[in-house]
Amino acid sequence: MFSLSGHTIGDAWFAVSDGVAHCFFCTSSSRQPSWGWDIGHAVSDDLWSWRYLGLALQRGPAGSWDSQSLSTGSVVEYAGRFWMSYSAIRRGENPPTRKVHRVGLAVSDDLTRWRKWGAGPVNERDPRFYERLGPERGAFGQWRDPFLFVAGDRIYQYVSARSKARDRSRRGGVGLAVSEDMSRWEVRPPLQVTPFATEIEVPQVYAIGRRYYLVCCTQRSLLESWFARQHPDHPFRDSDYAMVGEHPVGPFSLHGTGEILPPDVEERPYASRLVAWRGAWYLLGTVRRKYISDPVPVTADAKGIRASGSLG
Repeated sequence: MFSLSGHTIGDAWFAVSDGVAHCFFCTSSSRQPSWGWDIGHAVSDDLWSWRYLGLALQRGPAGSWDSQSLSTGSVVEYAGRFWMSYSAIRRGENPPTRKVHRVGLAVSDDLTRWRKWGAGPVNERDPRFYERLGPERGAFGQWRDPFLFVAGDRIYQYVSARSKARDRSRRGGVGLAVSEDMSRWEVRPPLQVTPFATEIEVPQVYAIGRRYYLVCCTQRSLLESWFARQHPDHPFRDSDYAMVGEHPVGPFSLHGTGEILPPDVEERPYASRLVAWRGAWYLLGTVRRKYISDPVPVTADAKGIRASGSLG
């Protein structure tokens, strides 16, 4: 478990290199950050005990595209370097909960010293394919939580997004951008996924065996009514989910409820990630903006991803 005294901890993401696990996470010295996050960094040699190294990235200066808040991202190794994607918003642009989210990059040679890539974002929502906001009052902007996945000579970036599907109850989805060099990005139409919520947050794709798994999360209040009606006796909570596909860009399907953790887990992490560690897969996420959970062993099969051990 990892916590940081006097700080709130938001979503976390991970990278493993040379036997060391690196955890990057949204953090603020305020109990109510209100979109005022920077990105912290901690390391571990066992996924249980963590050592805080300080901030990896900070908000930009006044007037810059990332001046109000940095937000959820990911790290990948590509072309001999480490790349961190993150979403951000600019101070003074629209009310805080309805700001325009854009995606930027930072680069590092050692996972410790980071510098922002370029002077602005590398991609943002294409209005031909994507809505800016969800239907809820105070909805967040929809082009956020970027996750990078390298497959062959392509880099795929998945983001939380809303499509412009004719049926408004099926617009919650996953946006896609593709690059071959990290600099030039092509925003493409959304993935074909089970649109079970108005916001499918923190989408990630993992290759495990011969399948690809889309891991994501959503709040109970954001579940589509048609999906909840399919499982009338299930005690839905804010939770992590997994879908299954045969290709990095899907289609991805939800089987059953799709939840990774069983319903009886009280201290549930949210926006969790999978970490490949010493031949096995583990789930780690943030609990109540207070701490990052201990690793939970998980298994993957044709129906999705499920916890195979207890939390804590």
